[in-house]
Amino acid sequence: MPFHERLDLDYGPQGDRDLRRALERGEDPEQRWGPFEESWLHVATRRYRSSAVELLIAHGVELDARTKGGKTAWVHAARRGFDDLAQRLAEAGASRDTTPADELAMHVVHDRLDEARALLARDPGCARTGNPEEDRLLADVAGRGDIAPVAVLVAAGADLCAPGLDDGTPLHQCAWFGQPTNARLLIEAGAPLDVFDGVHQSSPIGWVSHGSRYSGGAAGRQSSYVELARLLLEAGCSLAYPDDPEGSAYLERLLRDATPAVADVLRGAAPPRRDRAAERE
Repeated sequence: MPFHERLDLDYGPQGDRDLRRALERGEDPEQRWGPFEESWLHVATRRYRSSAVELLIAHGVELDARTKGGKTAWVHAARRGFDDLAQRLAEAGASRDTTPADELAMHVVHDRLDEARALLARDPGCARTGNPEEDRLLADVAGRGDIAPVAVLVAAGADLCAPGLDDGTPLHQCAWFGQPTNARLLIEAGAPLDVFDGVHQSSPIGWVSHGSRYSGGAAGRQSSYVELARLLLEAGCSLAYPDDPEGSAYLERLLRDATPAVADVLRGAAPPRRDRAAERE
């Protein structure tokens, strides 16, 4: 496993120890990984691994290395509202160069929506540039509780399919983080219901099922996940894998993942099971 992947998905309580050991062994923190060609510092910043960022700064990594989409670690922090990391990187000498799309992200994540609207009026294209590292902004805010930033971006023509965390679309993020109000707005705007992400191989209804049990704080917000399940089902989402539209394997997976409340909603919407043996007779 490249250490980027460890930083991204499985850093854990021994992460700092293992990062020190990797650096002591001479592993190269500047090596690139993933579709956006990130260094270790990019990943550590994007995943808010503060202690890892400190270790990498102390090691002397390149602070202004750029991803495939032209993003530095400082931009990763600033676009996500990780102000403490952005400040630390700037103190260490990182460049603070930005694009208009980066500035839009910084306004949006800090709820400076008047400034965001003014920027969009001057440069409407910054809401959808074609750079996936910039167009992920809608996905980055869709899982948060405030509908206003989502509404601003949707009205500005942001990409409803551009993926963010774990390759999930904006609707996936609503599903995981339990945000039915934002999900309703996205569905009404035409967000796709049945995109399967490339990390978990799951559509938004799958993220609802898994999120209802495993997303942080989900136990106290079961009504939100029930509402999300109903929203997606009423909008016409599929309960089958794309390559097996008549099969039940995906629904069975959803039912295993879901809490009882969400599973009840899924069962109520499931088509009756076909008796294939009887059909062959």
